[in-house]
Amino acid sequence: MKITKLIAGIVDIVQYQYGLTLDVESFNYTRFIGHLRAFMVQRLSNARPYGAELDGELLVLMEQKYPQAAVTVTRIDNFLQTKMGWTLNPDDRVYLILHVWRVTHRQEQ
Repeated sequence: MKITKLIAGIVDIVQYQYGLTLDVESFNYTRFIGHLRAFMVQRLSNARPYGAELDGELLVLMEQKYPQAAVTVTRIDNFLQTKMGWTLNPDDRVYLILHVWRVTHRQEQ
């Protein structure tokens, strides 16, 4: 599956979970897509995923502070497992929770 299709699938998940259409012209959308591309290129190049660099408590804090984004990231994780056999590590989850929250709550920026 091509990167473009994977990203489109993830964007669909985010839009469905939040019941909105993302502003593709926003800075936060561009940043979100850039993060997804970098993640996928790293995985497709068969590079080993980085080990956990962030404190594990940060993920717990992010999941508590942004529960809807955390649920959305779990759905993204399930999607990537189904389509590509990839699993998000805790660092991936932290970054995605942040990007999902930003892209859905800062549409005007």
